[in-house]
Amino acid sequence: MKPLKLCMCAFGPYAKEQYLDFNELKGNSIFLIHGPTGSGKTTILDAICFALYGDTSGNERSGKNMRSHHAGIEDMTRVEFDFELRNEKYRIERIPEQERLKKSGNGTTIQSAEATLWKLDGQEINLIATGWKKVTDTVEKLIGFKSSQFRQVIMLPQGQFRKLLLADSLERQKILEKLFRTEYYRKIEEILKKSAKELKDQIKEMESQQKAYLNTVSCETIKDLKDDIDLNEEKLKNIKDLLKNKINTFKKIQEIFIKGKEGNKKLKEKEEAQNVLKKLQEQIPLMKQREDEFKIAIKAAALEETEKSTRLRSIDKKNCEKSLEEAEKKLKKAVKQHSIKTAKLKEEADKEEEREKVKKYLLQLESYYEKVISLEVLSNKVKALKKDLHKIELEKEQCIEKIKTLEPNIEKQKLMVEEAKEYMIKLSGLKANYEMAEKIYKKRIKLKELREEFEGIRKTFDDKIKAFHASESNYIKAKKEFFALQEVWNKGQAAMLAKNLQENMPCPVCGAMEHPNLAQMEEWMPTEEEMKEKQRYVEALENKKDKMQDGLNKKRLEKEKIENMIKTLEEELEENAGQNVIMVQKRMENAKKLWEEAIGKSKRFETLDKALEKMKTEEQIYKERLEKIEEKLQNKNIEYKQAQMNLKEQERNVPENIRSIDLLEKEQRREKDYLKRLNDSFEKAKKEYDEAEKELVASKTSKENAEKALKEANEKYIYEKNIFIKKLKEVGFSKYTDYESAKRDEAARNALEKEIKDFAGKLRSSEDHVKRILEATKDIVKVDLDKLQLELNKAETEKDEALKMENTLSKRIEDQKKVFKELQKLNDAIEKKEKMYGIVGNLSEVSNGANAYGLTFQRFVLSSLLDDITIAATERLKLMSKGRYHLRRTLDRARKNAAGGLELEVFDTYTGLERHVSTLSGGETFLASLSLALGLADVVQSYSGGISLDTIFVDEGFGSLDPESLDFAMKTLIDLQKGGRLVGIISHVPELKERIDARLEVLPTDKGSTAKFKIS
Repeated sequence: MKPLKLCMCAFGPYAKEQYLDFNELKGNSIFLIHGPTGSGKTTILDAICFALYGDTSGNERSGKNMRSHHAGIEDMTRVEFDFELRNEKYRIERIPEQERLKKSGNGTTIQSAEATLWKLDGQEINLIATGWKKVTDTVEKLIGFKSSQFRQVIMLPQGQFRKLLLADSLERQKILEKLFRTEYYRKIEEILKKSAKELKDQIKEMESQQKAYLNTVSCETIKDLKDDIDLNEEKLKNIKDLLKNKINTFKKIQEIFIKGKEGNKKLKEKEEAQNVLKKLQEQIPLMKQREDEFKIAIKAAALEETEKSTRLRSIDKKNCEKSLEEAEKKLKKAVKQHSIKTAKLKEEADKEEEREKVKKYLLQLESYYEKVISLEVLSNKVKALKKDLHKIELEKEQCIEKIKTLEPNIEKQKLMVEEAKEYMIKLSGLKANYEMAEKIYKKRIKLKELREEFEGIRKTFDDKIKAFHASESNYIKAKKEFFALQEVWNKGQAAMLAKNLQENMPCPVCGAMEHPNLAQMEEWMPTEEEMKEKQRYVEALENKKDKMQDGLNKKRLEKEKIENMIKTLEEELEENAGQNVIMVQKRMENAKKLWEEAIGKSKRFETLDKALEKMKTEEQIYKERLEKIEEKLQNKNIEYKQAQMNLKEQERNVPENIRSIDLLEKEQRREKDYLKRLNDSFEKAKKEYDEAEKELVASKTSKENAEKALKEANEKYIYEKNIFIKKLKEVGFSKYTDYESAKRDEAARNALEKEIKDFAGKLRSSEDHVKRILEATKDIVKVDLDKLQLELNKAETEKDEALKMENTLSKRIEDQKKVFKELQKLNDAIEKKEKMYGIVGNLSEVSNGANAYGLTFQRFVLSSLLDDITIAATERLKLMSKGRYHLRRTLDRARKNAAGGLELEVFDTYTGLERHVSTLSGGETFLASLSLALGLADVVQSYSGGISLDTIFVDEGFGSLDPESLDFAMKTLIDLQKGGRLVGIISHVPELKERIDARLEVLPTDKGSTAKFKIS
């Protein structure tokens, strides 16, 4: 990176705009920034660092604090910096947060922080990034350094010059890793570590699977399983022979049982047939009674028609009696109604006087008709005048309102015209604001999503921690119990050895010939199998704990990854990270709205100006119209009052309730309706009286007819009854009750007939059946089926048990063979994985620092690069220290557990001893730091690491050198010009002013400092 131009305004001691063009150096590659203490020499480096990273060279002051105290409120603090990087030119501008004057109106407002980065391509300027954080990130990617690394390698500020030399091993690793892009070697370490862990986990998993498979078949080894399979196959052969014998026995007993069951069934059938015949024979007397009942029922059936005719005549007689009773009730009701209707007719006839009165009032209403028409015409006129008056008043109000509306609109239009001019100026800035707001909104949305995701991961992580602690607690508890068992077991083993010891016999443990204190047998001692079982249980808990810890570590990495992403976004968003998404979105939408309004308003300037003139003309027209309306309103008001007086005069001659045609006609309709109701009531009463008269005559006639019909029905009933009694005696029934009890309906007679015939058929069929069954069972003997069933059940149970044993053993052998096959596969896979782990695991351990020097693969590469740097630095340090000091890399570590390989020491040729670089004096440290910085630049350039170190700035330190050391340091810096590197030195040491031709002189004044280049 080479500086081209620097512009500072109201920055530090520079009150007004200070412009520095580095092209004025005219090819001088080393220059001195010179001036009194406090004049603003370091401020120039602050401005460069602030422009690039947003902080100062010493990282002790923010942009807000760099505002010049000499500057007025009208001066905006800003820094603009042009620089060249890998043959590309860039421009960057930063404006810190500050108070400024309002663009319109009085007072001040807060200017928010702004940053913009452009690429300069000839005459074209292309925007690369905007926004404080975005620009800083882009600069870090372009230059290859963060702010802290830039101050250690390129810009060495006051008080921090020695940091690169005296940095600890870890900090030095970060600098070198960034410079030489060695993160690829670190990734190789991680890949090897991950691969080794995966292999180890796979082996453990397969071993666990083997154990699980063996547990399913209750075996400890594959050999035990093979022996068990062979033994079970021999057992299966014996069980199959036993099953065959059991099946034969079952079949023989089953045949005997079936034959005996059939014989017993036939004997039972014979017994049942004999019982059925006996029951039928017992029913013969009953069936003879049924035959007599059937014969009498046939005789009674011959009298049914005569009885029916007699019953019908009896029913007719009863109906006639009922009709006579109803006719008498109806006549009584008709007499009552006739009396009521006669009274009603007299009541309506007495209302004749009321009807005449209503007719007279209707004639009187008709006489008001002409007066009401005249009154209504005058009333309508008054209403029309009032409506016109209201209309004119409304027109006047509208005109006044229009004028009132136009006045502020005209003022508003004037502001809009002025605003349109302003928007034409602000358009590009508003566009940039919107683009920045849009980027912030997108990042805020992403931040919200990440926070929600983080919350879920955090909860899962907390649950896993609790589960891990519980598992760890169980493991520790089980482990303690195992150690306690082991101690008891060891004592028991010692006691067993002591039991067999004899005097003058060497102890098998310690070899002693004397045994003064023999171990005693404990009351209880665990067996070896119990010890193994407990050990397996502890190992299982340990494996479970390790797996949970691996899961916890994965979840922790996932959590940290999300957390880092959130942190990065929060840093980029700054204060926006804590704001509500809706507020950020609203701010973006407002920025977009302002930009779009600016586009529209800037295009509408001419339209707005013409509209303003049109609105002024319209205002004048409405004012003239208002004068005419007011005159018209006055005339119309006089006419309205006169019409009102005339209306009141005419209203005195007409009753209030009929002062309009509608009211008059309504009153006429009401009276006509009343007259109609009176007439209708009279007519209705006459009609109802006539109907009651007719109903009375009809009721008397109905009663006379009913009496006549009853007499005729009674005579017919007596005649039919005498005929029925005569026929009853002729058939043979002495009394009516005998006939009634013998009588059956047709269905009952048919049922009796069928029952008699069915019984005769069943009796013949039963006699034949008994004859046949006696013939069929003459040689059959009854057997004991319960005894045979027990024997059959026993044989079947023995057969089923043998079959179950065969199936169980066959399934067990099948399962064991499947497990045996899987175990062989796992064995082969474990051997392959262990062979691979032997290689990968070793590489992982070595590359991740498990070696004598504690060097990781990346540190090994960096240590090699540091060797090159110290060699290049030593060449310069030897020159500046007259051959006394050499810089070296040492393998010694500050702590045993610290990573090594990047520590520095200095070899003193005067003493022949190495010592730490921190033991150098102030001047020696300055020379060593300068040498190291220059050596670093040489190596970075030679390795083409993608980072360009074309410039170095040194802020003070030369005052600690004696004249001879100063000469050597200057020679070293001057040699840098051969490589085209730019060296800037800040110092107030007078000797440097005499030695360096190109100077940037800084002069303080009471109104702020100024600076300019001078070439001798």
